[in-house]
Amino acid sequence: MYNKTIVLDSCVFNKLFLDEYDSYQAIALINEVVRKNVRILAPSLFVYEVLSIAHVNTFSIKDAYELILDFQKTQLHLVEVDQNCIKKVIEICEAGHKKSGFPSFYDASYHALAIENECYFITADKRHFDKTVQLGHVSLLSDWENIF
Repeated sequence: MYNKTIVLDSCVFNKLFLDEYDSYQAIALINEVVRKNVRILAPSLFVYEVLSIAHVNTFSIKDAYELILDFQKTQLHLVEVDQNCIKKVIEICEAGHKKSGFPSFYDASYHALAIENECYFITADKRHFDKTVQLGHVSLLSDWENIF
């Protein structure tokens, strides 16, 4: 049994194999997730997003896939979004406005999954966060410790 649930953005997971300025935060988060036995949810599109970024960044797609598979053996649970979740995705996508833009369907899928499961979506995407913070259930990677 898991102690807590989060939804993890693919952009955070990618930091495990990309050398980015905040990769250390993603590593710390994953270490805490393992230590505290936290269940991670992600929509099935997570696999395609991670592998696409690996490919674009010349990281071995095979190694990235193995990383996903290994994590699925423990805490990562990929799910197909259901009808209720899709309705929430549409609502999130329509939450923006012309000046700041509208959340992407992909990002909204993660966020809706968090709302539907009454947990937090952890993302490094400040634009999505700024557009949707009023909906709740979202945290920036830089603030992940606050939800634990």
